[in-house]
Amino acid sequence: MLIGVVKKGQSLFILSFLTFILAGMLILKLPWCYRAGELSWSDALFMATSSVCVNGLSVLPIENFTLFGQSMILLMVEIGGIGIMTLSASILLMLGGGLSFSDTLMISSLSDNFSLRGTEGLTRTVVTYTLVSEACGFLLMLPGFLEKYSWGQSLWYSLFHSITGFCNAGLSPFEDSLAGQSRLVQFAVGALVILGGLGVYVIYDLLQVMRRRGTHLRVHSKVVLLTNLILIAAGAVLIWFFGVINDRVIGWFDALFLSVSSRTAGFSTFDITTLPASTTTLIIIFMLIGASPGSTGGGMKTSTVAVAAAAILNTFKGNPEVLMFHRRIPSAQVLRAFTIIVMFTLLACVAAMAIQMITPGTVMMEAFFEAASALGTTGLTIGGTAKLTVEGKLLLSFLMFIGRIGPFTIMLFLLGREKTVRLKYPDERVIIG
Repeated sequence: MLIGVVKKGQSLFILSFLTFILAGMLILKLPWCYRAGELSWSDALFMATSSVCVNGLSVLPIENFTLFGQSMILLMVEIGGIGIMTLSASILLMLGGGLSFSDTLMISSLSDNFSLRGTEGLTRTVVTYTLVSEACGFLLMLPGFLEKYSWGQSLWYSLFHSITGFCNAGLSPFEDSLAGQSRLVQFAVGALVILGGLGVYVIYDLLQVMRRRGTHLRVHSKVVLLTNLILIAAGAVLIWFFGVINDRVIGWFDALFLSVSSRTAGFSTFDITTLPASTTTLIIIFMLIGASPGSTGGGMKTSTVAVAAAAILNTFKGNPEVLMFHRRIPSAQVLRAFTIIVMFTLLACVAAMAIQMITPGTVMMEAFFEAASALGTTGLTIGGTAKLTVEGKLLLSFLMFIGRIGPFTIMLFLLGREKTVRLKYPDERVIIG
């Protein structure tokens, strides 16, 4: 029964995203969506994919779209950020219909951390947490925009960035992203990126503990919170340090913001094309790592990398098992983590070579950066997006789609392939190293 439910989950997850991408492409092709001439099919597909997959890469300035066109892009970002299945489940719950047992089993099978009884509460938390976070971000950044713009413009810019910020999309009506905007706006967007990137599983767990329904955080939540803290702090220090040794001094706030944004958000507070190669390489790594499970961001996921790092650390310690917070991590999960990391790395390498071959004038660093940005659903670019041919746009659209559904679908596939072991084979050592 579980295998059938998992396959149903795979199909729904993939088909829902494909449906909304195609619908978004058709909407953006409408003449009243784009004010700067006729939008080509490849550009419409690219922008729809980037919006639904909450990527942020753009081959066209957002300001060239009409207010209706920008509203449609924003709607696609919101739908893609929340997730089609979770949104559908939440709508059913709000209408009072509740979830059927098969639907509840399908959603709960996606995470080993939540029981069937907690699934409905989890799906309610998704929409509530999203809307409350976006509302707080909207109110926080509104005064910052009012320093430079009219009330009408400030209201729209606050709404736009509150949604794209929380959904880790990286799209902005401004050509230079958040460069030149007030620190209040930049701080609000950075906070929204963190809140959207933690994942609803962690938020739900924190709420349960605060309501005294649980005595302590689950290991998953501890791993995600600690990994995010390490990545943000280490990233800020390294970005600042690499800038100093390469005579490109970066302020601490800008370094911290880039450390937060580079793992799936795609916003920037300065021109990142001026960064040294060492910093660019670090950002590529961060983009591939991405956000956390159950979040609005993509990438390999922080917990995936944390489990792999724990396996390596325990190996050096001589531990035969992978231990995290005094708990043993099942070998099946360790294998899944390394599988996702290897698949993402290989796909990034192959995609970078393909982008470099089909895009004239693109150097390999630009190609790797674009491939990692698309796979990690980040949206940052160092100039490669502007050089894309039609074939390049189609390839990057495919990468954005794979980056959004990839880890989730791989997990479902591996979950559905698990077999009950009835026969244990004798051990045989293989010479390694």
